[in-house]
Amino acid sequence: MIATRFSHGDFVIPMFIHAAVPPGVETMKRLNHEIAYRAETSGYGAELRITARSAKAIDAIHRFLRFQIHDHHTGDSFEVQK
Repeated sequence: MIATRFSHGDFVIPMFIHAAVPPGVETMKRLNHEIAYRAETSGYGAELRITARSAKAIDAIHRFLRFQIHDHHTGDSFEVQK
């Protein structure tokens, strides 16, 4: 569901959960045609795989994900790794 909604530029769920527009969302909406979202089954349930074709889109995605890591206290690293 999230992959489909994000693919259509619908970021209402994160805005509802956080009571704010997460960083990167406005750019992700604007560059939606450069971003792909795919749900993948994992050992933990599911993962949302996000890929992009431009540096601006990738930067927006990283800002969005860092916000999610911080706000949900996941303990994941803020550093991007290949």
